[in-house]
Amino acid sequence: MRRRTTREPWARRDDDRVRVLLECEPHSSPSIIASVIERHGFAVRTCEGPSFDHCDLLEGGACALVDDADVVVNMLRSRDRDVLAELAGRDPAPAVVAEMTHAQASGAAGSDPGAGAPPYDLDRITVVETPVNTRALIEAINEAVGRSVRPALPAD
Repeated sequence: MRRRTTREPWARRDDDRVRVLLECEPHSSPSIIASVIERHGFAVRTCEGPSFDHCDLLEGGACALVDDADVVVNMLRSRDRDVLAELAGRDPAPAVVAEMTHAQASGAAGSDPGAGAPPYDLDRITVVETPVNTRALIEAINEAVGRSVRPALPAD
Protein backbone atom coordinates (compact mmCIF):
# COMPACT_ATOMS: atom_id res chain seq x y z
CA MET A 1 0.00 0.00 0.00
CA ARG A 2 1.32 3.42 -0.94
CA ARG A 3 1.56 5.92 1.86
CA ARG A 4 -0.78 8.85 1.70
CA THR A 5 0.94 11.97 0.34
CA THR A 6 -1.82 14.53 0.79
CA ARG A 7 -0.38 17.83 2.01
CA GLU A 8 3.12 16.40 2.34
CA PRO A 9 5.43 19.24 1.23
CA TRP A 10 7.73 18.90 -1.74
CA ALA A 11 11.08 17.39 -0.80
CA ARG A 12 14.46 18.69 -1.91
CA ARG A 13 15.04 15.33 -3.63
CA ASP A 14 12.20 16.28 -6.00
CA ASP A 15 14.10 19.31 -7.33
CA ASP A 16 15.49 17.50 -10.38
CA ARG A 17 12.17 16.01 -11.51
CA VAL A 18 8.98 17.55 -12.86
CA ARG A 19 6.68 18.06 -9.86
CA VAL A 20 3.08 16.99 -10.45
CA LEU A 21 0.31 17.84 -8.01
CA LEU A 22 -2.56 15.38 -8.47
CA GLU A 23 -5.93 16.72 -7.32
CA CYS A 24 -8.16 13.67 -7.05
CA GLU A 25 -11.03 12.61 -4.81
CA PRO A 26 -10.33 9.68 -2.45
CA HIS A 27 -12.87 7.36 -4.10
CA SER A 28 -11.06 7.78 -7.44
CA SER A 29 -7.94 6.02 -6.09
CA PRO A 30 -5.42 8.87 -6.07
CA SER A 31 -2.66 6.59 -4.75
CA ILE A 32 -2.97 4.31 -7.78
CA ILE A 33 -2.97 7.24 -10.22
CA ALA A 34 -0.03 8.84 -8.39
CA SER A 35 1.92 5.58 -8.65
CA VAL A 36 1.33 5.48 -12.41
CA ILE A 37 2.57 9.07 -12.78
CA GLU A 38 5.61 8.37 -10.58
CA ARG A 39 6.56 5.34 -12.72
CA HIS A 40 6.99 7.80 -15.60
CA GLY A 41 9.65 9.74 -13.68
CA PHE A 42 7.61 12.52 -12.12
CA ALA A 43 7.60 13.60 -8.46
CA VAL A 44 3.99 13.46 -7.24
CA ARG A 45 1.94 14.86 -4.37
CA THR A 46 -1.80 14.47 -3.98
CA CYS A 47 -4.66 16.63 -2.77
CA GLU A 48 -8.21 15.38 -2.31
CA GLY A 49 -9.84 18.72 -3.10
CA PRO A 50 -11.94 21.13 -1.05
CA SER A 51 -14.93 18.79 -0.91
CA PHE A 52 -12.90 16.44 1.29
CA ASP A 53 -10.35 18.66 3.00
CA HIS A 54 -9.40 22.24 3.85
CA CYS A 55 -8.24 24.15 0.72
CA ASP A 56 -5.47 26.72 1.22
CA LEU A 57 -5.84 27.87 -2.39
CA LEU A 58 -9.52 28.79 -2.10
CA GLU A 59 -9.48 29.90 1.52
CA GLY A 60 -6.22 31.82 1.61
CA GLY A 61 -5.34 32.46 -2.03
CA ALA A 62 -2.11 30.45 -1.87
CA CYS A 63 -1.09 26.81 -1.61
CA ALA A 64 2.51 25.63 -1.23
CA LEU A 65 1.79 22.44 -3.17
CA VAL A 66 0.35 24.42 -6.10
CA ASP A 67 3.00 27.14 -5.93
CA ASP A 68 5.87 24.64 -6.12
CA ALA A 69 4.29 22.25 -8.64
CA ASP A 70 5.33 22.31 -12.28
CA VAL A 71 2.02 20.76 -13.31
CA VAL A 72 -1.32 20.52 -11.53
CA VAL A 73 -3.48 17.62 -12.66
CA ASN A 74 -7.07 18.38 -11.73
CA MET A 75 -9.18 15.22 -11.73
CA LEU A 76 -11.93 16.72 -9.59
CA ARG A 77 -13.99 17.19 -12.76
CA SER A 78 -16.78 19.67 -12.30
CA ARG A 79 -17.19 19.12 -8.56
CA ASP A 80 -14.74 21.85 -7.64
CA ARG A 81 -14.92 24.30 -10.53
CA ASP A 82 -13.63 27.04 -8.25
CA VAL A 83 -10.28 25.25 -7.88
CA LEU A 84 -9.85 24.99 -11.65
CA ALA A 85 -10.86 28.63 -12.11
CA GLU A 86 -8.33 29.72 -9.46
CA LEU A 87 -5.55 27.65 -11.06
CA ALA A 88 -6.24 28.92 -14.59
CA GLY A 89 -6.54 32.51 -13.40
CA ARG A 90 -3.19 32.71 -11.61
CA ASP A 91 -0.43 34.80 -13.15
CA PRO A 92 1.79 33.16 -14.00
CA ALA A 93 -0.51 30.18 -14.21
CA PRO A 94 0.84 26.74 -13.39
CA ALA A 95 0.68 24.20 -16.17
CA VAL A 96 -2.76 22.65 -15.68
CA VAL A 97 -4.13 19.34 -16.90
CA ALA A 98 -7.84 18.90 -16.29
CA GLU A 99 -10.00 15.83 -16.68
CA MET A 100 -13.22 16.81 -18.45
CA THR A 101 -16.05 15.27 -20.37
CA HIS A 102 -16.16 16.02 -24.10
CA ALA A 103 -18.93 18.58 -23.53
CA GLN A 104 -16.91 20.39 -20.85
CA ALA A 105 -13.79 20.36 -23.01
CA SER A 106 -15.68 21.95 -25.89
CA GLY A 107 -16.90 24.70 -23.53
CA ALA A 108 -20.51 23.73 -24.04
CA ALA A 109 -22.91 25.66 -21.85
CA GLY A 110 -24.90 23.31 -19.70
CA SER A 111 -22.22 20.60 -19.75
CA ASP A 112 -22.39 20.72 -15.99
CA PRO A 113 -25.89 20.71 -14.48
CA GLY A 114 -26.80 24.19 -13.28
CA ALA A 115 -23.76 25.81 -14.88
CA GLY A 116 -23.27 27.93 -17.95
CA ALA A 117 -19.95 28.56 -19.64
CA PRO A 118 -16.95 27.44 -17.61
CA PRO A 119 -15.50 30.04 -15.19
CA TYR A 120 -11.99 29.52 -16.59
CA ASP A 121 -10.13 29.96 -19.85
CA LEU A 122 -9.99 26.62 -21.65
CA ASP A 123 -7.02 27.89 -23.70
CA ARG A 124 -4.88 27.90 -20.54
CA ILE A 125 -5.67 24.26 -19.71
CA THR A 126 -4.48 20.99 -21.24
CA VAL A 127 -7.56 18.79 -21.34
CA VAL A 128 -7.59 15.04 -20.91
CA GLU A 129 -11.03 13.68 -21.69
CA THR A 130 -12.75 11.19 -19.44
CA PRO A 131 -12.43 8.24 -19.24
CA VAL A 132 -8.70 8.77 -18.72
CA ASN A 133 -6.11 6.12 -19.54
CA THR A 134 -2.41 6.07 -18.66
CA ARG A 135 -1.18 7.05 -22.10
CA ALA A 136 -3.54 10.02 -22.39
CA LEU A 137 -2.68 11.24 -18.88
CA ILE A 138 1.09 11.08 -19.39
CA GLU A 139 0.80 12.74 -22.82
CA ALA A 140 -1.31 15.53 -21.28
CA ILE A 141 1.24 16.09 -18.49
CA ASN A 142 4.07 16.28 -21.02
CA GLU A 143 2.06 18.64 -23.23
CA ALA A 144 1.29 20.88 -20.24
CA VAL A 145 4.98 20.99 -19.29
CA GLY A 146 5.79 21.98 -22.87
CA ARG A 147 3.32 24.86 -22.91
CA SER A 148 4.01 26.07 -19.39
CA VAL A 149 4.20 29.84 -19.01
CA ARG A 150 5.91 29.68 -15.64
CA PRO A 151 9.59 30.51 -15.63
CA ALA A 152 11.90 27.64 -14.74
CA LEU A 153 13.25 27.68 -11.22
CA PRO A 154 16.88 28.83 -11.11
CA ALA A 155 19.45 26.17 -10.25
CA ASP A 156 21.14 26.55 -6.86
